[in-house]
Amino acid sequence: MSMKIFAPNLYLCTYHLRQDDTTGATHPLWQASDRLLSHFTTTQLTPHLHFNPGRILLPPSQTEIPFTLTAHPKIEGFIQPLQLQDSYALLLNIGYDDEKETTETVDPSILQTFNPNHCLESPLTASCLGQTLILTLWLTPETEQSIPQLTQLANHCYQQLFDQPQPPLSRRGELFGSLIFEYGNPRQPDQSPHVLIWLLQNLQTDTMFKHSWGLAFDLFFYRHKVAKAFQDSRAAYQQLKTYYHSLDPTLDHIQAQIDQAQPDPQDDTYLREIKQHLKQLSGDSLIYDRLLRKMKDLFTTIAINGSNYNDKIDQIAATLSINPENLLIWQQFGENIAPQFRRQIEADLSYFEQGTGLISQAVASIRAIVEIDQAQCDRARQRWEKEHEERFLERLHQQDQAFQKELEASREQGEKANQDLQDKIQAVGVGIAAGAIAASTSGLMIERWYHPNGEKIESPFPLPHPLLMALFFSAFCSWGAWRYAQWWIGRQRRPQ
Repeated sequence: MSMKIFAPNLYLCTYHLRQDDTTGATHPLWQASDRLLSHFTTTQLTPHLHFNPGRILLPPSQTEIPFTLTAHPKIEGFIQPLQLQDSYALLLNIGYDDEKETTETVDPSILQTFNPNHCLESPLTASCLGQTLILTLWLTPETEQSIPQLTQLANHCYQQLFDQPQPPLSRRGELFGSLIFEYGNPRQPDQSPHVLIWLLQNLQTDTMFKHSWGLAFDLFFYRHKVAKAFQDSRAAYQQLKTYYHSLDPTLDHIQAQIDQAQPDPQDDTYLREIKQHLKQLSGDSLIYDRLLRKMKDLFTTIAINGSNYNDKIDQIAATLSINPENLLIWQQFGENIAPQFRRQIEADLSYFEQGTGLISQAVASIRAIVEIDQAQCDRARQRWEKEHEERFLERLHQQDQAFQKELEASREQGEKANQDLQDKIQAVGVGIAAGAIAASTSGLMIERWYHPNGEKIESPFPLPHPLLMALFFSAFCSWGAWRYAQWWIGRQRRPQ
């Protein structure tokens, strides 16, 4: 078969969410657009941006920014920035002018020029909804018109454009009277981009395509919103699945701790661990509920944009005055794939919502068990503290009594010692007084021994000196007086 093609044109439709912190020229889509243009021309998009409430974000007198490929002057193109509802969009066209008489047939290998360094393959980011690439080309009179041969031609063009050996063809059909091939898996838009290769066979196809192009551009916008929402739901699904499957082991572990535990008022390790598990379970429950709510929001997003997609199908059919069934290759997404996405999310929600009830019941049960065990420990601790306090007070009372006894004994001993001292002082005082009295008479002792009549006493043996007699008599009187005083005071103090 002849592999020549005529006037190939590539249309890149890219859609990004508009965010509060990335509006205007700072949005990543416009920065990416300048990088994309740098592969083809020195023309830049951002200097021409003009933000206004309208659809096209260019000055009022301008609808697109044309350019010519520097390395291939016969290949022309244009770029057009747009805004759709809550999103920014970009339309890029690269190709040949089919109305020029100088345009010649080319080999499909020229398509490599449309995607240098794989610059058209933009991965999905947080704000990127997705992109659709439409490759239109005219068949030459020499091209065989059988379905297998045309399928081979479409696959060959895909391989030249993306350098991929096995094109992911999803379906083929007829649109506006010409054969069209659709590539890509809407379930994995980041790994399998949405590509349409349209083999134009008559002028009617080209005319109807141009008349419906604006509506088709919006149609792809809703398609990518649905596909992106479903892809986001798969990420939420994986998180829910991981948590849901870990729920049973977690609850079994907590139950085993509860079954084996023996609450001890002196050791609250068990209760601390259970409370920690309870806090973790409650925190995870919030995350789980947020993921479920996110799944529900994504379900709503798919339902709304799927409905908008079907409305666009009807608008295209009304604009072209054709039956919507003539748009079957596009209609299948709105009638089959989007509803499949909704049913899948509904099934996921039905499955995972059981986890919400299980978590709530588990949290309530564990909290009740903890409260019961805590109350038992508190009562046991109160009894222990009361007994401990009573024992402490009893020991303190016993110590106080012992101390009082010791203090009383010490006081009595001190009083007795003090009294003895006083007694001795009094006795000594009496003795001293007696000695003083005796001493006062000692002067008589110095006299000689005489009879009362004055006659000197003559003794057959020598008599002691009167002084010695006075000293002896004085000491004897003092000692006798002290002993008598001590005896008398002691006798007076003894209880009767």
